[in-house]
Amino acid sequence: MPTENDIVRGSSRFSFKRIAAYGVALALCALAAFLVGGAMIAIDRMQRIAADSVAASKPQIESRVGETFKLLSTLADQPALIDPATPVMDKVRLLDQVNEHYGYFLICYIDADMNVWDETGPASLASRDYLQKLFATGETVITDSFPAGADGATLNYTVAEPLMDEGGAITGALFASLYFSDIVDILARSVFDSQVESAIIGSTGQIMSATPGYAYGDQFLEPLRPHIVFGMSADKVESELRALNPVSFWAVDGLNVRYYVASPLEGTSWDVICTSSFWNTYAQVMTSIAPVMIVVVALIGLGLLLIRHHFSRQMEKARLLEKSVIELERKVYSDERPDDVDMAEILELTSSGLTDGLTGVVTRSVFTSKLDGALRHADGKDGSLYALCFIDLDDFKLINDAYGHAAGDVALKSVGYLLREYERRYEGLVGRYGGDEFVLLMTDLDDEAELVAVLDEMVEALHVDVKNADCSFMVHGSMGVAIWDRISGSDALIDQADKALYLVKQQGKQSYCLYRDEDQA
Repeated sequence: MPTENDIVRGSSRFSFKRIAAYGVALALCALAAFLVGGAMIAIDRMQRIAADSVAASKPQIESRVGETFKLLSTLADQPALIDPATPVMDKVRLLDQVNEHYGYFLICYIDADMNVWDETGPASLASRDYLQKLFATGETVITDSFPAGADGATLNYTVAEPLMDEGGAITGALFASLYFSDIVDILARSVFDSQVESAIIGSTGQIMSATPGYAYGDQFLEPLRPHIVFGMSADKVESELRALNPVSFWAVDGLNVRYYVASPLEGTSWDVICTSSFWNTYAQVMTSIAPVMIVVVALIGLGLLLIRHHFSRQMEKARLLEKSVIELERKVYSDERPDDVDMAEILELTSSGLTDGLTGVVTRSVFTSKLDGALRHADGKDGSLYALCFIDLDDFKLINDAYGHAAGDVALKSVGYLLREYERRYEGLVGRYGGDEFVLLMTDLDDEAELVAVLDEMVEALHVDVKNADCSFMVHGSMGVAIWDRISGSDALIDQADKALYLVKQQGKQSYCLYRDEDQA
């Protein structure tokens, strides 16, 4: 590189061809850096979205199964169901009334001869292995999914509970069948990315409930055996799955690279498995950073055009031009960030700047920016009510102190997943405002009566049972709500919701308050 003394003497070694070659080399290096960096980001994202999807689906499925166990256990204590002298049809009607409230596929009574009863009469289930096991051991059982019903094609899961008299003799049993579609819906809603595939693996390794990408009844591990790599083997994975231990592994089949995360479901002999694909994830990452890559290459090209323009000027300005080139190269190869680089714009163009990496919702800055835009363009929804909710998790510091930050992160992910459901249902936007605070805008509300109904539902839904490793705890939240008057700006609307939240915190938490109720609260 010529020194400034060389320029003064007019002995510069640079020509435009050499500068152009440097520019092309720099552009190629930038492209290579983006490609390699995108691959590293994609690998990290594959692991994260697969693990997050498992963490989101696991507590929901375990909760559904656990609730069923508790219900049947409670019913099994009812004397009317235990006593053989109680007319069978009275037991059937009692269970039908219970099911009207809980909405299972079936809740049925089984007599001591293994006949299942409904309003049409008895049907023998003596050939069912799980009932043979229940009557032989007196233990509660849960089955893998299996065909049932008159059509022989309806799929369900069955939880069965023995009925025992005071002497410990089995007088019959109860069973509840879970909707197969309920479990599939939980898997579909829990994935943190549309490209993630999720499945439940049964006790014999077969695929049961699954999102698209898996075939029901296939053996999960068999097609993967030759392709498991990086220190894992098919036998080791199979051993961990059978032992109901968490396991993660990579599989490479030609150019297809996939990452698998499996975790056992408490109270069952099942595993939930989530899978991410490298090329799908890589395409998403490169799409998100492509604008930055294009800007960088365009800036390099623009720089070359400007330099070429200056070289075409009068030769007496050559020394000044070379001095400018030296200053430009110092900026390009320096470790210091130039003062005129707009980092906020670059972050806005990347997915990591748009979303919160833990919860998957948008960041505070993006939320406030999009809230401004939503309020400015609200003319097309003159008949809709806009509501802003400011949500704060109650006593969240105590959860971190008692169970650790990893458990707190699981709680934040669960709440973020819940709020994203309301975002989808009411054409809104949810963001993480900071720490354990979230903000939710809902725009597809007909009137205040519908808003109150939604808030009542949301307060109940925010009582989340979180399970992580060896700990289990309940998370609940408080909400301050402001209804947009179609005049106030975004800052005023957030401030109103924050004030309403403050009132809820003063009055005992675990509830909500509308801003207009502030004076009466």
